[in-house]
This record gives sequence, structure tokens and C-alpha cells, in this order.
Amino acid sequence: MHHTDWGSIRHFFQFFCNSSVNKTFRPNWLLVNLVKKIQAMSASEEQPERDELKCQRHGEKLHYFCEHSGNFLCVMCCESEDHRTHNDSLIEEAAQKYQVKIQSQVEILQQTEKEIVQKKEQGEWKINDFMNHVNFERIKILGEFRHLQQVLEEEKNFLLSRLHWLEQEGTEHRKLFMASMELQLTTLKKLIDSLKVKQQMLPSQLLEDIRVILHRSEEFQFLNPTLIPPHLEKKLSEAKSRHDSITENMKKFEDNLQANGKKDKNRFLKGMNEKDKQNWDETIKPGPWNPYPATPTHALFGAPFAGEAAPSASLLAGSRETYVEVPGNGAGSFGAEITERFKVVLSEWLKAIMVPG
Repeated sequence: MHHTDWGSIRHFFQFFCNSSVNKTFRPNWLLVNLVKKIQAMSASEEQPERDELKCQRHGEKLHYFCEHSGNFLCVMCCESEDHRTHNDSLIEEAAQKYQVKIQSQVEILQQTEKEIVQKKEQGEWKINDFMNHVNFERIKILGEFRHLQQVLEEEKNFLLSRLHWLEQEGTEHRKLFMASMELQLTTLKKLIDSLKVKQQMLPSQLLEDIRVILHRSEEFQFLNPTLIPPHLEKKLSEAKSRHDSITENMKKFEDNLQANGKKDKNRFLKGMNEKDKQNWDETIKPGPWNPYPATPTHALFGAPFAGEAAPSASLLAGSRETYVEVPGNGAGSFGAEITERFKVVLSEWLKAIMVPG
């Protein structure tokens, strides 16, 4: 434990008491240093457990803290020209003062932390809300196109089923027509042959049964069968009218979709910086990393269009709901020709949706 050197202190006081008073007032640095030394020694006595810090320059104990430089000082350092004008205080007093500042700063930072946590929670909620809206729109788009696919598929099957039924009916009537014509031609040929044979006979033979043969020839009447029944002609006309209406509506829809799609794309790309545009270019490229690239039409509808045979159709049996699926007749049939026309139109407006043009 450090003990106060009171003898040295008395020596200092005796020196000052025997000296004359200087009438010029100025700071008495000796007295100031003496007070600081006493304070330092008192502080050392009160806290002996503190590790003693030594000044590397003077070898004295460090008792002071300089506010200006942030260094620990001994008594001699305080007296030096470098620190004489600086604000210095005992280490314990400086520590207490900075404890208050630290506590104040801790409270400020804790309040800032609280505000940041609150903003983080609010920001996370807003981002999640944004992502939920994005996912909802994705689900809505997929659902709408799935519904559109179902509607178009149903309409396509009905239209092709009707054409297939008309084709089947036309084939059946062609068989009846050809059979009727062949039968009448055969009968007529037999009558002609029998008359020619009679012409070559002797008079007595020629007259034998001549009245019967002539009667048969005279009674022959050509029965001209109906090529296409009127009800089939009517149904074909109705089908063509329906097809023209669909084609016209789809054309209008396609034009409107492409025009609006172009405007929408321009709005979407407007104001994008180069980085955003590069990210967009990567987004529309197909690849394993991208679940929603610029999807081809056949991928949307779940079946290939190119090279596809006429889709399965149904035979008409009284109403649209009673059709039974039957295979189509290939790309050469009338139904396949209509199908290809619809596929071209459908493909174009779907491209306008999925691939910004």
C-alpha cells in the first residue's frame, strides 16, 4: 500500500510561506501540480487493488486522463508544455464521466436498434405481401389459361366432331348414291343388250316376247338419287358459319391482344436500367433455372401442335353431350384442314401473350 509522504508536503508549504508575494497574478503551476499529486496519492490509497500504471516516459504512476489526447498521464506529464492547456482529470473521475456517456450512448443505440427491428419487421411484411401478390397473380394467370385451354379444347372437339359426323354421313350417302347409280346402269345395260340381240334375230324370233321386252324398255325410268340430303347441307352451312364467326372473333382477339401486349411490354420495360434489362433477358430464356420462360404454345396446351393428326372427335348422336370419341382421318381430311387453320390462329395470339413482341 502506498503511504502519503507528508514530510515532502510540509517542505513545499514551508517553502511557499517563506517566499514573498508576487503581485503579478498568473497561474501557480507548482501549486496546481501539488494538488494533483495529493489527489493522485489519495486516489491510490483509496483503491490499492487497482493495477499500478507507469508512465513510460517518466516512470511515474499514471493518475490522470487527458480529454484532448485520450492518453493516461502522470503528474510530470500534466506539467509538460504538451498537456498544460489540456483538460485532464483523475482516471476514476474520467471513467465515471464516460460511464454516463456510455450509458447514454447505449440507450440511444438500443432505441435505434428497436426502431431498426421495427422497420425490419415492417419491411419483411411488405416484401412478403408483395411476393404473395406476385404468387397470386401467377396462380390466377395459370388458372385462366388452364380454363381457356379447357374451353378451347371443348369447342375444338365439338367442331371437329361435327365435321367428322358430316364426313361420315357424306361417306354413307356416297355409298348409297354410287350403289343406286351402278344398279340402274346395270339394268339399263341389260335392256340395251336384250334389244340389240332382238335386232339380230330372224323375224319370227324377233317378234317372240317383243311386247314384253319393249314394255320393260319403255317403263325404265332413271331414278336420280339425292347427292347430299338438305339437312346435311344445312348442317354444313351452320358449321361453316360457326367457323367463320370463331375465326373472326379470334382474329379480333388476336389483334387486340397483340396491340395491348405491345403497349404493356413497353410500359414494363420503360425506365429499366441496364441491369434490370439484362435480368429480364435472362428471365425469358428457357432453362432448368427458369420455371416460366417464354413458353412455346404446345407446352402451354399440353400436346404438340406441329405434325399432330386431327384430334380425337366424337360422333354426333342427337346432342353435343352424347358424342363418343372416334379417331380423326388425318391431315388430309376436311376436318384436319379446319383444325390447321385454327391452330395457326391460336398459336399466333398465344405467342402474343407469352412472348413480348
